[in-house]
Amino acid sequence: MTTNAVILAAGSGSRLRPYTDDRPKSMVELGGMSLIERQVSTLRAAGIEDITMVVGYRAEAFDQLCLPTVLNPAWDVTNMVETLFCAGHLIGPDTIVAYADIIYQPNVIQALCDSPHDVSVIVDRGWRTYWESRFDNPLDDAETLRLDPQGRIVEIGNKPQSFDQIEAQYIGLMRFRGEGVNILRQTRAAMGSCHRSWMDKRPMEKAYMTDLLMEMVLTGHPPHAVFIDHGWLEIDTVTDYETARAKFADGSIRGQFDPAAR
Repeated sequence: MTTNAVILAAGSGSRLRPYTDDRPKSMVELGGMSLIERQVSTLRAAGIEDITMVVGYRAEAFDQLCLPTVLNPAWDVTNMVETLFCAGHLIGPDTIVAYADIIYQPNVIQALCDSPHDVSVIVDRGWRTYWESRFDNPLDDAETLRLDPQGRIVEIGNKPQSFDQIEAQYIGLMRFRGEGVNILRQTRAAMGSCHRSWMDKRPMEKAYMTDLLMEMVLTGHPPHAVFIDHGWLEIDTVTDYETARAKFADGSIRGQFDPAAR
């Protein structure tokens, strides 16, 4: 079974301005390569050649990559779930879904590819030290994530009141295969048919990916966690970018994100 990848790259990256004034967030560079080029190289090194991006803000910037794209024409008023389903026809029978503003080491994508589960979600057990390096109060930006004894997610995406509510942190990288593709489609179709607490905060078109994953939990299809300990970066804010850029420049982390490294 051939695995394909869908990268969600439609957003404007407002928290990364001014670096995103003239380009999408995933086109900012680290060590001479854009985020999206780094991620695509890592996917290809893992044997994943069928890669499509869902684009929106400054979509023309991606033309230079010569990759297939799907446009989210409502990129400025929608969020990750709606962006994903702009490429709904490309999901299955074995699809990796990735946020465009992350980079990760080869072992991370390998762990996801090795997972036997229908719905697999990469989660970082070492998240706390990373969040402490990014935020004055890590709880301000973190989300709840609780697991059952079988390693299935039973809560995700809520505002945590304490570190005890966070067993790991979702990074924006997941895989749907076999029956998991049907679960994904059925969950999206069912979202909004009954009231959920997240709907008090945002409309359906603004649903987060964690809202969709939590809906799977609530409808009896909890996703399986695939554990990592560090090995990835998110470039969401100016501080994230400037810190990572400095570390790439001084060589302290550059080699860790070489797609050829194992």
